[in-house]
Amino acid sequence: MGSIDDISPKPPKDGPPRPARSVSPRVRIALRGLVVTVAIIWVIVALVAGQVVISRVAFAPAPSPTPSPTPIPTPTATPTDVATPTAVPTPTPVPTPTPVPGPPTPIPAAKLTGYIWPMDAAVVTLPFGFSSYGEFLVNGKLFHDGLDMAMATRGACGARVVAAHDGVVLTAGREYADFMGWQGDLAAYKKKFSPASWKASLPIVIVIDDGDGYRSIYAHEWDNVKVKAGQHVTAGQLLGYEGMTGNVTGCHLHFGLYSTLETATFANVPYAMTHYKLPAAETARIDPLLVLPYRNDVSEMRTLRPADAAAWDAAHPSASPSD
Repeated sequence: MGSIDDISPKPPKDGPPRPARSVSPRVRIALRGLVVTVAIIWVIVALVAGQVVISRVAFAPAPSPTPSPTPIPTPTATPTDVATPTAVPTPTPVPTPTPVPGPPTPIPAAKLTGYIWPMDAAVVTLPFGFSSYGEFLVNGKLFHDGLDMAMATRGACGARVVAAHDGVVLTAGREYADFMGWQGDLAAYKKKFSPASWKASLPIVIVIDDGDGYRSIYAHEWDNVKVKAGQHVTAGQLLGYEGMTGNVTGCHLHFGLYSTLETATFANVPYAMTHYKLPAAETARIDPLLVLPYRNDVSEMRTLRPADAAAWDAAHPSASPSD
């Protein structure tokens, strides 16, 4: 700041100087005091302004932390916002059908047990199967439906006949037709053979229920039968004696086996249907040689049961097949 003298009028640069004006000392003192006062006021104002700024800086509140943005919640879908998929119904499992059991079937011949030969040491005189002596038809050919056996001495009747298996006697005599497995009505047959003269021409037959679904037949017995219907018998028990009752040419035993569960049949020969009034078919039989104990001297058995024949040969290496 300049002194008070700086405000004194100066002569103009151009032209003649003007005469100076004198300022009284009192005025000068007053001006100087005013200048000083103004300066002091300016200083005070400056100081006050500085304090205010410092105060504002010192006492200004700490800046609030910038708040983290609140996450915008994912809007929950409502039935009106999103279409609810239609639930696919779980298919009802199809129940596995319970197998319907079919009709019972016969026990296979190879699984039958407990049988013995009905005549001890008998020889086979007519095997089961195709034969010109057969009285039934299989595939149009004559067929013998049982196993004929006799003692070694031909014509010597009277050998013991025993039960081949445990069982119950169904019939023992000449009225046996209901137990022979005929497929059809027997009324005409029974009417024809009702007279005593006709009945006497029939063989004496014993039929036994063997308890395994099979029936065993013993035909051509002598009159002195040792059992009766309803009687329980055991394998080996005496039934009667080898005979030749009925239409036969010599003493022998006709032994047959069939299952009451069998559905196959053997056709009857036309003569038996017209002359004896018998039904057109009987229940098919099985070959008794498949069931009876193996005998190596029976040639038909060696052919029918090769495994048994081989086992026998292995156990008797030095024996002949006929032994």
